[in-house]
Amino acid sequence: MQGAPLLSCRQCGTVLSAAGGRCPTCGAEQPTEAPRSVGAPIGTAPLAPPRPARPAGPPPNARPKALPWVVLGVGLAAIGALFALVSRHTEAPELAPRAVTSVAATAAPPSVDPNDFGIQDPSAVDPMEILGRAKTRALVWSKDAQLASIHVEPVLNAKVNLEAGGAIEFWFAKPTGENSGSGARTSGKRLHISVTSTGTSVDETAAVQGRAALEPSCPLDEAVRKAVAVGVPATTPVSVSYEVSDKYKKAVWRIAPSGSDGPARTVDGWTCAILVR
Repeated sequence: MQGAPLLSCRQCGTVLSAAGGRCPTCGAEQPTEAPRSVGAPIGTAPLAPPRPARPAGPPPNARPKALPWVVLGVGLAAIGALFALVSRHTEAPELAPRAVTSVAATAAPPSVDPNDFGIQDPSAVDPMEILGRAKTRALVWSKDAQLASIHVEPVLNAKVNLEAGGAIEFWFAKPTGENSGSGARTSGKRLHISVTSTGTSVDETAAVQGRAALEPSCPLDEAVRKAVAVGVPATTPVSVSYEVSDKYKKAVWRIAPSGSDGPARTVDGWTCAILVR
């Protein structure tokens, strides 16, 4: 805090102890009032008190010009967030079941019955058309399964009428590993596949050791035509078998009139040649 101003003679400058009276040095008459501030001439107006310092920045009551836009932007953002939240909760129950259904439909493989041979017309079945499906079923039984024999009866015009009591039978065996190809030795167990009017049956049977015939290169219809050409009646149903012949040492077709003692004919299962010896 600033101290009280010093009193001095207004003429000679001698320091005085009190206002008023005469100067002891020069005798000049002194004013009765003390000066308001040091160094200020007597009779001048007192100095105004300094104004308090004002903090930097805008006045307290001043509002930024951009405030309305900020408020508007915040409001729009809040409305957008609320709308997105409501939409997500509304659509979630609809989308979830669709996604689950799609995944389930993709992950679940189609059901396949290995015994279903897809026969279109049971009254006229070509055994050669379902042989491949029977082999596929046998490979499920054993990855090394090989065709051992075929038996079909009655056959008319190279077709089997299952609805009239016809039957198609396949036997598959496992090779012993001693040799391979047609005529290879097989073990005792065999897979028997039977196709009739009541459906398809599959079972494993015990049998003596035999030989693998493999799939014939000579189709059944050609073998039947060759047998008819050498005496088998064309209008009579026949019984047909396919297996390895001990006599000919190869896989052969044996064709004979069904249910009679008529002449049988042997046809090479690879070349369709008539075997007579």
